[in-house]
Amino acid sequence: MAGWDDYINILLQKSSAIKRAAIIGTDGSIWARTNDGGAFRATDAELKKFAALFANINSVPGTGADLEGVHYIVPRVEEKLIFGKKEQTGFFAAKTNQAIVIAMYEGDNAQSAAVRAGVEYLASYLESAGY
Repeated sequence: MAGWDDYINILLQKSSAIKRAAIIGTDGSIWARTNDGGAFRATDAELKKFAALFANINSVPGTGADLEGVHYIVPRVEEKLIFGKKEQTGFFAAKTNQAIVIAMYEGDNAQSAAVRAGVEYLASYLESAGY
């Protein structure tokens, strides 16, 4: 799927707090991710389990979510959005019809707002493009 890396770059430009990111299919398959020093390190098994969380999203705050070997508390979910947090790190993940956009960030609550906006922007764009 050529061109998916461009979407990762767009997401990274939305906030300097975003350190790693990925776009995965709703089956957990990886479409694109950050590499090199900021490599998105979630395993295939983690991503399959993570993608499945959206099927019963309202139960996620009770169980939390695991990405890159880290267990995050999930203080909030919305219809197509999961927010995970652990100390000064966290993630936002937004689901479209066919994809899930994930951004891993570092920083305080003020920075997390920009991360969420970036994830929702990209998810909305992908959804409007049929994904």
